Amino acid sequence: MPNEERNDLNDLKPSRQGSSNAAAAALFVQDLAVYYPAGRGKFVHAVDGVSFRLHSGETLGLVGESGCGKTTLGRAILGLAPVTRGTILFEGRDISTFKGEALKEHRRHIQTVFQDPYGSLDPLMTIEQILSEPLKIHHLCSGRKERSEKIAALLHSVGLDPELAKRYPHEFSGGQRQRIGIARALSLDPRVIVCDEPVSALDVSIQAQVVNLLMDIQEAQGISYLFISHDLAVVQHICHRIAVMYLGRIVEQGSTQDIHDQPLHPYTKALLDAVPSLEKSSGARKIFLSGEIPSPVDPPAGCHFHPRCPFATERCRREAPVPTEVSPGHTVTCHLCSPEKSRSL
Repeated sequence: MPNEERNDLNDLKPSRQGSSNAAAAALFVQDLAVYYPAGRGKFVHAVDGVSFRLHSGETLGLVGESGCGKTTLGRAILGLAPVTRGTILFEGRDISTFKGEALKEHRRHIQTVFQDPYGSLDPLMTIEQILSEPLKIHHLCSGRKERSEKIAALLHSVGLDPELAKRYPHEFSGGQRQRIGIARALSLDPRVIVCDEPVSALDVSIQAQVVNLLMDIQEAQGISYLFISHDLAVVQHICHRIAVMYLGRIVEQGSTQDIHDQPLHPYTKALLDAVPSLEKSSGARKIFLSGEIPSPVDPPAGCHFHPRCPFATERCRREAPVPTEVSPGHTVTCHLCSPEKSRSL
């Protein structure tokens, strides 16, 4: 089996600062909510009124602490989680109500790369069988020869030798398995891929290879990515824009450069301040979060972040903030984050 070349995050391709130039929205999510019954008339507010656009050929990073609803949001877009309210438009069609054959066809166009490259591949199937399955289900190849040619092309596109198709998942390393997972996502020629923590289970030396592969595929095929992650270093390199999520809501979104250079929401600042750095401190006041994330079964009134926010006011405890565009493409959901007030935080 060929050895994987060693890389680290310093070998990532140049950061994709700024927003995408693509004008068309491949995916438009408006006021999306996903609630799960929790008994006694209560509900888990996993996703609570999320809105965003994902443009064609763009990567939108979705970041936040564990339990903030990132994966549930991705599952709702894939049709794997029930939508309580809201709209999911894919190329102008509302997919939140799709069922049966319509849902099956939708899933062909929006695929996913899972977090765990070990658990996401059937250990009893060869790589050829794993990659053949979606092709058979969607009737995309006329026969065995065409399927074999398609599988060989898929493996080649993710940097693997097509001769390895007869092997089983346990014969591959973690990075190679994730490449196989990417090949499976590409098998149906999707227009959007939901990448759910696709590199978090990999060695740091392998993460850069997979990130660069995803960027190469996007450049060649124009695919859009919803890139779910908690690793801000990776997100800043691969994403055109970033949406910051807290307790089921998006609190800030904008270009990668805006979020990195001028974070406005206190939660965004706290996430960036928590990233280890060898650089000397600029002297700016850092925000350190205290306490636990409130329960999504009984979220706080007003701003969900106010119990942990060092700048919270009585208004924050009483009234939920609404998204405000503070500069073109840069939106923040905070009472204190008008362009004038944010400079004093």
